[in-house]
Amino acid sequence: MQIQVKNDFNVNSLCTISRFELLRKGEKTKNAIDVEQKVKTQDSEDSNKANFLRCIKCKHPITKEADRIQINEKHQHVFANPQGHVFQIGCFARAPGCIVFGEKTSYFTWFPGYAWQTALCGLCGTLLGWAFQSKENHFFGLILDNLSK
Repeated sequence: MQIQVKNDFNVNSLCTISRFELLRKGEKTKNAIDVEQKVKTQDSEDSNKANFLRCIKCKHPITKEADRIQINEKHQHVFANPQGHVFQIGCFARAPGCIVFGEKTSYFTWFPGYAWQTALCGLCGTLLGWAFQSKENHFFGLILDNLSK
């Protein structure tokens, strides 16, 4: 997948760039969870860990099963981007293990009335989906194949 983002980065190259490298490069990122909270999350009890959906690549906790929501009356959606790549996403109210990258845009939005930004794993930078925001609401559309239990 070759999604172009600000300053000549593409998502494929971002998969190996850590959050800290992005910050050093001066890119605009919104840290969805601070480092201290990440440590607390990773060190939580084993029973809590079972409820997390994790990054498929590094196993970093991303969101919880309890954060699943329905948008347009469905949790799961299948969409194609302008390049024809098809994604099956699930909608989540929160994804504290993600960082949100890039400028908000409504270009080719899958949800009318919502702007989107790229959502990456906060630990390894793997593309996990997109953060969607309208004037009244926000949610994450996460690629289900990039999450594991």
